[in-house]
Amino acid sequence: MVAQINHRGPDGQGVWADSQAVLGHARLAIIDTSNGGFQPMHDVEETVHVVFNGEIYNYLQLKKELQSFGYKFKSQSDTEIIIHGYKHWGADLFSKLVGMFAIAIWDSVSKKMTIARDRFGEKPLYYFDGPNEFIFASEIKAILAWPKVPRIPDKAAIHDYLTFGYTVGPYTAFSGIKRLQPAHYMILETDKKPIIERYWSLPDVSSQKLSSNTNDLKVELIQRFQSAVESCLISDVPLGAFLSGGVDSSAVVAMMAAKKGAHIKTFSSGFDLENYDETQFAGIVADRYQTEHRSFIFGDELLANIPKLVWHYGEPYSDSSALVTFGLAKKVREHVTVALTGDGADEILLGYPRYSRYKSLLESGSHGRELRDLYLGQGRVSASKRRAADTYGYMVERFREAQKLSSYGLEMFTKLQNCSYDKFIPYVEDAATAEEMAARLDVAIYLPDDLLVKTDVAMMATGLEGRSPFLNHEFAEFAASIPAPQRLLNGYEKGLLKSALEPYLPHEAMYRTKMGFRIPVAQYMRDTAYEQTKDLLLSDRFLSRGVITEQAIEAMLSEHRSNKQDHGTRLWALVGLEMWYRTWIDSDTGKELVGDDNPFAQFANVKSPSKIVSTYV
Repeated sequence: MVAQINHRGPDGQGVWADSQAVLGHARLAIIDTSNGGFQPMHDVEETVHVVFNGEIYNYLQLKKELQSFGYKFKSQSDTEIIIHGYKHWGADLFSKLVGMFAIAIWDSVSKKMTIARDRFGEKPLYYFDGPNEFIFASEIKAILAWPKVPRIPDKAAIHDYLTFGYTVGPYTAFSGIKRLQPAHYMILETDKKPIIERYWSLPDVSSQKLSSNTNDLKVELIQRFQSAVESCLISDVPLGAFLSGGVDSSAVVAMMAAKKGAHIKTFSSGFDLENYDETQFAGIVADRYQTEHRSFIFGDELLANIPKLVWHYGEPYSDSSALVTFGLAKKVREHVTVALTGDGADEILLGYPRYSRYKSLLESGSHGRELRDLYLGQGRVSASKRRAADTYGYMVERFREAQKLSSYGLEMFTKLQNCSYDKFIPYVEDAATAEEMAARLDVAIYLPDDLLVKTDVAMMATGLEGRSPFLNHEFAEFAASIPAPQRLLNGYEKGLLKSALEPYLPHEAMYRTKMGFRIPVAQYMRDTAYEQTKDLLLSDRFLSRGVITEQAIEAMLSEHRSNKQDHGTRLWALVGLEMWYRTWIDSDTGKELVGDDNPFAQFANVKSPSKIVSTYV
């Protein structure tokens, strides 16, 4: 089981067991790279046993506090904080941690297992609660290595996947395997029902207070963000940053430079097509701060990595930017072990253009639930909550509800009784503005189930740790306390942040159209990978699964090929789904598709444009 996640921890593996529990760990050594940080880790009495993935940024402060209570430390590792912190505070420990983490603690005295996950879901934590065993891991593939875990697709989760391009927690694409939700912990004891508790939430919208002095607010925002970035710089191994040239990553680099000076290692990527390359803006920021910068240009050769990514993700996952993230991570890992990112800024500081679109949709009354009578719904839900959820679901979905009705095969048709939009209902806050509402829905679902999954898996696949200063919960709490109109200062997305950063970043890097890591999905499905797509989706294997009808596949392929309608993201999602079936359901080998089983093998022979195009040293 540990061998299945060795890529996450190439610096050592460890296993410990007693008569009731087994803990395994694959180590990526970041803080205290000596054997003192080896896991599983135990207290002196060997009654508390811990495995932990992530980083605790305030471990030195907590260590000092615990030492004042009489606890003795034998290492410089942040893991040891968890041992003594648990003994002193119990489950209250998790609310004291600043960082990203997936933690498991076995108390051999009370015979109690406690698992916990960080506030935003930066680190994954999956589990299988079987009749005679409870299994947990950072990746699903480690759980599947246990022979008693069945490989049964969860069609309801696949219904959500076809809606959004990813499965929605706490469920996964495997029946019986779930994920622990962000900001939750679970306590397990023999012959007792597991207890799951939430230990943190963003402050309620009702607690927001308008600041009368915008300049003071901008100063405080920068000070708090600077502190968040500095907390992410603690490391005993080489550290750098992703630098796309957009606002978020550029802000991180600017704050890093304020602390560390010049020659920070920074990295960006572009695609070998017009409108898919923003490396010039990354170069402007790199030049300003005299970073040691490398920009990599990728092309069609990335398609050869599809089977590898399907294996690494372990679930159907259709965020195509994962290909670029993975390609860049492999290059970055040649130079550093830790890379800071700008993830989370858009959700916390209202940066996505779709938030204003959401407002327009709400005001126009276009909620999107065209098939209302078809769904069972969620019982008694207020009209305003349902409208808020419906509108957001309509805005972000891949397959429209009407398309599902006309396209679903027999295996999926019954899932139309439940609308995926309903996943948003528990997170709707009536007091929020439209932009705030959309952002809160993103924090609840899109951020942990799509964006952070992409970053963690793509980076850890190469043994590279990613850190997101914008997701420092203390900074996020402050940002969330600012009313939405002030965060959207001067009518700009992330307007407050952009205004606060004007002394630090060039205007052209901030006030431009948002781009991000992208690949030309529509072109791939229409031309470059059309034959592979057609062969996969019209194969007897795919059609026999009863997900989408043959007639619907033929129509999408024809309409997309002829430019009659853009089905690029839908076809891409179906390709990802079929590759997942072939890798994880049809086979129990636990290996990626290679050789004749890999439909995309020919792209490994494509001459790669991937190269360093600029360096500032």
